[in-house]
Amino acid sequence: MGGQALSIGGGTPAITISRGEGVRVWDTEGRAYIDCTSQSWALYLGHTHPEIRAHVSLVMGDLWHTHQGFDTVQRDEFADRLIGLSKTSEAEYRYDRVVPAVSGALALESAIKLAALDRPDRRLIGRVRGSFHGTTLGMAGASWPGTDDVPTERRTLAAFTGFGPTFVSLTFPEPGRSPQENLHVLDEELTRVGDSLLAVLVEPVQGSGGQREIPRYWLERLRDRAAQQDFMVIYDEIQTYIRAGRYFTHIDQLGPHMVALGKGLAGGFACGAVLMRDDVPGFPPTGTYDLHTFASSALAHSVAVKVLDIVERDGLLLAARDSGARLRQGLQAFHHHFPEIYEVRQVGLHIGVEFVRPGTGVPAADVAASVRRAAMERGLLLGLGGYKPEVVKVKPPLIVTREDIDVILERFGEALEATHAH
Repeated sequence: MGGQALSIGGGTPAITISRGEGVRVWDTEGRAYIDCTSQSWALYLGHTHPEIRAHVSLVMGDLWHTHQGFDTVQRDEFADRLIGLSKTSEAEYRYDRVVPAVSGALALESAIKLAALDRPDRRLIGRVRGSFHGTTLGMAGASWPGTDDVPTERRTLAAFTGFGPTFVSLTFPEPGRSPQENLHVLDEELTRVGDSLLAVLVEPVQGSGGQREIPRYWLERLRDRAAQQDFMVIYDEIQTYIRAGRYFTHIDQLGPHMVALGKGLAGGFACGAVLMRDDVPGFPPTGTYDLHTFASSALAHSVAVKVLDIVERDGLLLAARDSGARLRQGLQAFHHHFPEIYEVRQVGLHIGVEFVRPGTGVPAADVAASVRRAAMERGLLLGLGGYKPEVVKVKPPLIVTREDIDVILERFGEALEATHAH
């Protein structure tokens, strides 16, 4: 239904959503679905949260758009709160400034600009295989559809990679190898690029890469090599901020130079940010270095603060960990009857279910797609991995209840049964 007048460069055909409330959406025929996509993982508090709705009305009575050159109370509070969150860790480095951005991808581009200003003689940027950092011209070469990590027919962003920065791929630390082997590969790759490396982009938990968590020992070595080779480390926490069951992943003693945020940052309103360490020089106060018309949204910044208020008041960091563990246990239990389930990966409410051919371990992307389709027919919306299409993503809003989780597991099991029957 609909969409014929549109040209949309991403996504797959699905239902036509007419409204949402909490963890559920309804299509135009009135059918309800539990939304385990959180709409591109952006709705931590679910759809049309009553407090957010009331807060938006309040803010819009005063202000909702300003030029970046004007200070606002909302932007100052937004920056102060993000800096305050970083101080709750045991960080060796102090994070003391925030760059506001329109989205997560543009936040990453701002971070690269900051690195380039500080190291003007370097241009090469590292990215980990399986990463997805956005589809802007600048990020095309950093994301899996723009690299040689995937079959030719899936390199949809490859047409744009020549327009942006030059990226070099680093090997993901595979669990099948020993830590020593993984570190040896990383050392070799970093030695090969030498002093030409400007920065390395890292998703501590890969989203499109199959919900895979990068082990801390690998991140520690990356930190140490950054100090030796004088390049910057930029964490992409666009998907993991809050959803991982903590505000940030691994920025305590690991101290990345910058952390990029987006997606759920402002409760579904367009918003991004870069949190930077005190030894990153930052943008000069004058000149057009990073100017965006909508990067100083008083509305988005105020909502981002309100989201934090609700997360803190309602204990949603702990809820994300508890709900994620409950979902993981329920999903793992299906393995006894459905050996196609190879592994369930979970960090907070960041969950992936990997499907393989039983007995062979060969990835089964067709099974994952069938399960997703069958689940949607039963009122459950799930995501799929991009780089790892054999992985089904289960990432409901943080407000998901135990009763909701029971329904999610019931419908997931029905989808497995329907897929297995065929």
